Amino acid sequence: MAELLIRNSSVGFIKLFIFDKDGTLSNSEDYLVKLAKTRIKFSAVKLANLKINKIKIWLLIKLLTYIYGLKNNSISANGLMAIASRDQNIISTATVFSLIGFDWFTSFSITKQIFEDVDIFLSNKKESNLRIKPLVTGALDLLIALRNEEVSIALMTNDTKVGTEEFICVNKLDGIFDYLWSAESKPSKPNPMAVIELCKKMNCKPSETALISDADTDLKMAKDADIPIVIGFLGGWENPPTLTEHHLIIEKLNELKIQRNT
Repeated sequence: MAELLIRNSSVGFIKLFIFDKDGTLSNSEDYLVKLAKTRIKFSAVKLANLKINKIKIWLLIKLLTYIYGLKNNSISANGLMAIASRDQNIISTATVFSLIGFDWFTSFSITKQIFEDVDIFLSNKKESNLRIKPLVTGALDLLIALRNEEVSIALMTNDTKVGTEEFICVNKLDGIFDYLWSAESKPSKPNPMAVIELCKKMNCKPSETALISDADTDLKMAKDADIPIVIGFLGGWENPPTLTEHHLIIEKLNELKIQRNT
């Protein structure tokens, strides 16, 4: 067991630390802004190609901009793009298409194709650098400190397995995480059983675990799974999230310290 400190005050002893990814370990806002804008652009072009009238196209753009949490060059840290999984984004986007008159099968089919086309577009050489999600300041130091003190480290994210592995590769984090829980893992977050099952796989009890995230959905999940140290993080966004489900809250990752219990 190692002792976790926040601003040099002890908050408990842990064997496992669970991290959220986007907005907690990674600076994802620039990428998510580009992703949201590109999905909206491709959606509008799709309607134009289908000869849909301009009023409906305007309405689609407005609704997608709102539900994605897009405002100028920032993304709402409490919004769909920041928190929800890809599947949840597809469902929400398809719902907007259904609101402007498409049946559900068509709405869902169009949305899936748009998402796939956007992925291909953002993967080309010109746009691929936009997919890079650099680490939040202090993240690497914290991860190394946890590793040095023999605390197990898990990454729990709504990103896909491929996206998660890409993040690890780009940021040279191979060997840091003991377990990856992605959107394909079942149950997926924010089901509290996801945390409980992860702890079982790590041979740790929830009572020996800490979790940090920038999203209330994750924080409530952790509390419902009886995690005793639930940390809200505010420092991963231009406009910090509004959080209410935390036990503790920090603005910078360097507020966290770990030391071996001697």
